[in-house]
Amino acid sequence: MQLSLLTEVTDRQRLFDSTSAKEIAAYAASGGTIHCAKGCGGCCTLAVNCTAPEALLIGNSLDKPQLERLDRYIQRLKAKLSSAIDLKSYLRIHRKELGGCPFLEESSCTVYDSRPLSCRSLLSTKESHWCSADFSELSREEKQSFMESLDRSHVAFPMHYLAATQNLAQEMENQLAMVMMQESGLAIYGSMPVLVYLFAECNLAGAIADGVDAVRAFAALTGFDNPFTLQVETL
Repeated sequence: MQLSLLTEVTDRQRLFDSTSAKEIAAYAASGGTIHCAKGCGGCCTLAVNCTAPEALLIGNSLDKPQLERLDRYIQRLKAKLSSAIDLKSYLRIHRKELGGCPFLEESSCTVYDSRPLSCRSLLSTKESHWCSADFSELSREEKQSFMESLDRSHVAFPMHYLAATQNLAQEMENQLAMVMMQESGLAIYGSMPVLVYLFAECNLAGAIADGVDAVRAFAALTGFDNPFTLQVETL
């Protein structure tokens, strides 16, 4: 994967951050509050996905301790994947059993500058405890009260995250996928930690250079030929 593709990522990240700041200011002007702050980490127990170019950028930035934490996380994930019989169980494993993002340290992101668009886009309009809440454990009344408290003109209902930034992130992810498709003949999307690991430790870039069949064989060989962890699209 060429340096030009990483430039596409950083250019979009800068544009996203500047646009996001404007969206936050507009939301504040309407009377709303974004509750995200350093040290929260509530959303860092979610299953985070990203595009392959974003994962490569993160992988290139990791030091030895970060790689060691990532390796331990991947081993925990591999041990649990067979029990992920559907999306709901896959998401629950992340929330309850994996110990949060491998790049989270003392509730702060250690790859903050290169974090993916999916992370940048999650701007909470509710207090931080809602970002780590398991809604399956809430009573019917608690769920109803939560939904009634949401500002549907600004959030991605029924969640409490700002809709404008999520929509922008999805648009930019699609753009990155298209750029990768044009360059490599395929696009890859999936679990952020898994993709970072595959680039940093297993030479996913080499498989991409060899084409889609090589990527699919690579996914099977590494144990991640699973639609929850790695998705490959072609022209």
